[in-house]
Formats: sequence, structure tokens, C-alpha cells
Amino acid sequence: MKVNFSQSGGYAGLRRGCELNTDSLPPDEAAKLQSLVEQSGILEAQSSHAPNARDLFNYNITVETSQGQHAVSFDDLSLPKNAQPLVKYLQSCAKPLPFR
Repeated sequence: MKVNFSQSGGYAGLRRGCELNTDSLPPDEAAKLQSLVEQSGILEAQSSHAPNARDLFNYNITVETSQGQHAVSFDDLSLPKNAQPLVKYLQSCAKPLPFR
């Protein structure tokens, strides 16, 4: 499984992200990521954004499995509660991204 994550926006407009592959992670980390993805419901989720919201973080998550690829995006107000532990984990792995 591959997970591509990016976070942008917020008051300072910083961009952070990471790309994780369970094939290249230590077994315990791979199992943790797999579990967080499954528990998050992200593979069945639809993108959602709060209308007229400002200075929120935006999250883009793409999960690639043997069944295909699923991409979603959320902001702080629309992020599903069950996806919060996954986002927190991905944030801990994220590094600064260059501006485009």
C-alpha cells in the first residue's frame, strides 16, 4: 500500500507532506499504517470542504492498494472524526514541501 499525504494552508500557508509505502517500512510501522487506513474509512470517503472557511489546513490523501487508487481532500472542519488518527500519524511523518 502507498499513501501520499499533503497538508497546506493554515494561517502561515505552509506545505508539508510525505509518501509512505508499506513495502519499505519496518513491519510494525507498515502494520500500524495499514490499520490506521482501514480504521479511518478513508477508502470509502468522499472529499469535503467547509464553505467560506478561512485559514484552515487542507489535507490531500491518496491511497494506492492492489484494488486501485482513492484520493480525497478535506479541511480541518470537514475531516471525518475516524480519519483524525490517520492524519495525525501522517503529520508526524510529514516534511516541508517546496512551494509551487
